[in-house]
Amino acid sequence: MSEEHNNSDIDIDIESPFVDQVAEEEPTTPVPTAAKQAVTESLSKETRKLRKKKVLDSDDEEEKVAKPDTVVRVSKSPEEDMNEQDFADLFMNYNSLTDHQIDHIDTDDLMDELDRLPPLRKALVNKKKKKVADRKSRASAKKLAIVKSEIISKYLEKKTIEPYDPEKVNQLALENPDGYWKFDAETKDSNMIDLINSDNELMTLPLDICDQGAVTGMTLSDDGALLVTFCNIGAIKIWDIRNGLTCVRHIRDRSESQIDEFYCGQILPDGLLVTGGKLKNRHRWSAEDNDNHILPCAIKIFNVITGERVAKLDGHTEEILCIKAIQFKGNNYLISTSQDGYIIKWHMSEDWTTLLDSTPMVDGVTCMAFTVSFVPNTGNKYFMAACDEHLRLYDFEQAMLLQTFEDMYSSYCDCGKFVNWVDQPTEDEKKVASKSPASDDPMQIDSEDGSSFAWFISRGAEMCDVSDGVSSKPNSCTLHKLVYPNKMGGKFELQTVKKYIHEDYHANSWLVKITSNGRYILAPTIYGQLFVFNMKTGKVSAIIKEHEDIEVRDVIFHPYMPLIFSSSDGKKKTEGKHSIQIY
Repeated sequence: MSEEHNNSDIDIDIESPFVDQVAEEEPTTPVPTAAKQAVTESLSKETRKLRKKKVLDSDDEEEKVAKPDTVVRVSKSPEEDMNEQDFADLFMNYNSLTDHQIDHIDTDDLMDELDRLPPLRKALVNKKKKKVADRKSRASAKKLAIVKSEIISKYLEKKTIEPYDPEKVNQLALENPDGYWKFDAETKDSNMIDLINSDNELMTLPLDICDQGAVTGMTLSDDGALLVTFCNIGAIKIWDIRNGLTCVRHIRDRSESQIDEFYCGQILPDGLLVTGGKLKNRHRWSAEDNDNHILPCAIKIFNVITGERVAKLDGHTEEILCIKAIQFKGNNYLISTSQDGYIIKWHMSEDWTTLLDSTPMVDGVTCMAFTVSFVPNTGNKYFMAACDEHLRLYDFEQAMLLQTFEDMYSSYCDCGKFVNWVDQPTEDEKKVASKSPASDDPMQIDSEDGSSFAWFISRGAEMCDVSDGVSSKPNSCTLHKLVYPNKMGGKFELQTVKKYIHEDYHANSWLVKITSNGRYILAPTIYGQLFVFNMKTGKVSAIIKEHEDIEVRDVIFHPYMPLIFSSSDGKKKTEGKHSIQIY
């Protein structure tokens, strides 16, 4: 942390009280039974291990009733209600839910003080403006710090950036094909939710996925059998989706003496889980943050079977906001982003437990780095990052910034991901649209020279320039078209295709993620809603409200089951444990 930040902190010798309607859409087509079985039988080794163990590592005490912070949603046929037998068909052993305890209560002595935990909501735009401004004012000092670093300065010595080579990129793509979109709204061998509108409503399942604090993030295993939830009280829970969403593992870093908060992570091969978030000093208070003093935040890798931490990667000084595991040219890597402004790639051993090398992405200007998404069909050589109020394109191999696409949002752009737009305009539609003067028609935007391209969606927050918490610009999500260079040394072009705006869509917060099934964008709000934007029409197909009037942080489409998961800072709107809410 900077000297300025330390001067605002106060040392205190006490224990911290805080613990760690869409046109021309057809009814859903049933999935062939054989195809569904083929998908659902493909359990990963990690899932099988967890099921075999069937042991929870929490204390054998009676569980307290926790606030349900994650909501599970399934598609509902308009002709009939889903009954208990339907659930039994969807989730094995559904009847065991009534007797199952999700998790035992934590025995941490400080849990009694949970109500005093500072709400994550403090990070609203109007409360973060000062911190953002302070960081930007220290940008020049940050550049000097970079130059003084021996690790980073050797990369700054590079006089030129490797030019884009279409032939090399095409070869990389052939040798390392993407696995990003095995499932989308049009996948025939999947039962993924594909339609959400007045004729295809959603309903909530009578299941509680709970924790004692805000569920700040989620991830699914590659086989879709496990859901992992991350909590701001230093807890990670793993849920078996096909066994009635029972909790099969509760993980805490028992060796950590400070205050843990987990925000993000991913299941790795060989029964490992990589996580990141925030670490706070248990004995020191920060007046600037109105919270415990932040410590350098490490990436932690856990064994999901034993629950033990097996590796710790140091490098970030502030909150870790995104972690992804990828392979590049046959090698294992992690890539992480942080509120400290750095994006770091970590070269890992074959078993993912040993760090071989770490390299920061060099730009010297980013204040906050949020999420990353790798450019399709480039062999993971390039990725797009949501940084500050911009989108930035990096060369992963060289660890260098290539291009900045500026001012996407007036405050910051905190989420972006590539999607497979299944309803993109046909050639005939493009011809018709080319005669229309509508400037925001996505059918007018095309690559006349036949260049490759990919669709990218982003979301962000707007500056509160009217009054506290009020912005003159409405919140929105944006569909972009990234056009690849078609010649040596060419530049990428980012086109704005369509903005998704609604007068009731209020999303001026951070640590919020959007998702898409290729047909819809699910966009959380600060009032417990999920806005469902149709990517093609730009209209709102539905507004889902099941959480309290508070930020929804994350939302996920299940890839091959008719499920949507959403998590928030608060409890469910309906408190009945087995009640069903029809949307």
